Amino acid sequence: MIIKKFTAPTMTEALAKVREHLGADAIILNTRSEKRGGVFDFMGRKLVEVTAAIDDNELKRRGDVSRTSRPAPAPVNPAEAKLYPPQPPVVYESNKAGLAGKSLNVEIKDIEKSVNIEKLFGDINELKRSIKTLADSALSGEMAGLPPNLASLLTSMQASGMDDSIAKRLVRQLLDELKGKELIDPSTVLRKAADMLLVGISDVSPIVFTGAKPRMVAFVGPTGSGKTTTIAKLAADFTLNMNKDVSVLTIDTRRVDAIGQLKAYCRILNIPLNIAYTPEELPAIMPGIMKSDITLVDTPGSGPMDKQHMLDMVEFLQKMVPQEVHLVMSVTTSIGEMNRILDNFSVMKPNRILFTKLDETNCYGPLLSFAIKAKQPMSYVTYGQTVPGDFSQANPEKLIEQSINREIEITE
Repeated sequence: MIIKKFTAPTMTEALAKVREHLGADAIILNTRSEKRGGVFDFMGRKLVEVTAAIDDNELKRRGDVSRTSRPAPAPVNPAEAKLYPPQPPVVYESNKAGLAGKSLNVEIKDIEKSVNIEKLFGDINELKRSIKTLADSALSGEMAGLPPNLASLLTSMQASGMDDSIAKRLVRQLLDELKGKELIDPSTVLRKAADMLLVGISDVSPIVFTGAKPRMVAFVGPTGSGKTTTIAKLAADFTLNMNKDVSVLTIDTRRVDAIGQLKAYCRILNIPLNIAYTPEELPAIMPGIMKSDITLVDTPGSGPMDKQHMLDMVEFLQKMVPQEVHLVMSVTTSIGEMNRILDNFSVMKPNRILFTKLDETNCYGPLLSFAIKAKQPMSYVTYGQTVPGDFSQANPEKLIEQSINREIEITE
């Protein structure tokens, strides 16, 4: 008796393999289907496995004991070879010259006639949502029956607004690494959780005064994020506490009150304010800026759909060549919106993240989640409108402590 297994995407194809290798007299012993590969095995490739057998005497009688090891064909008679000479393979040429003379006006609407692009993207997004739902369900199932300290930690992180997948994966990792007495010691659980979160956050990177002079530092971000007030806070600190020559350059000429607000701050601090309405005005402004230790650049806020305005600001930045570009975001923004803002402002190549309005919430989970996902260093945080004051260098340890232990308040 010869027994073999055959796999194929469908039962029909599997049975075809059985007939091909064992013949029509083969006996089906077993069939089963399975999924292989994919995320959490939810999206794996479906395969059908068929186990079949045939009497080896039957194969001998038919003269094909092994179809997979057939004898080599007999040599071709030289006379027949002359009658049937081998043909050369088909060669597919690019024929660029021929294409050059033809019109290839394929428009999107022509493609949409054969493929419903909107439906295709809808199906893709629905598939993404399904995968996320399944993954979240799997994580939720693992969270059932947690030790009390881990359950309390998870509740604290969720209450702080931390991304749910980050919070649950952190708890799952703690469950794997902590043993026995460690799990029942609250301080050990909190310390280990803080260490794990800290590893995922890039180093803090405030403004430095080394290298090229003047130091050009630009601040970009959505409307209402607090760029102008933040610039005033930093200018006051650098002037009054660090004895630096500071100048301010604004290209935010769209808002009526933006220039007036900066003029008031600069007059009080006795520092120069430069205004550029177009990129072409920058060469005339640069000689005065060169005398400063640092120039803080205020930019207009921009909405996500204002692509042209984004490109205009990029043209300004290309002529300034700033060493640092800080993306300014309010901590009250949701993690989903933060990700969208980062994506929209990526054309400006931000290399720092500055969070504002920490005084308006005590839920810093979105901030930490974004810092972990974006992998961008934080620079400063602000927590009030007072100038000078109400800002500090970012302190991830304090922010983490607030997010995993709701009873601890951030104090300066």
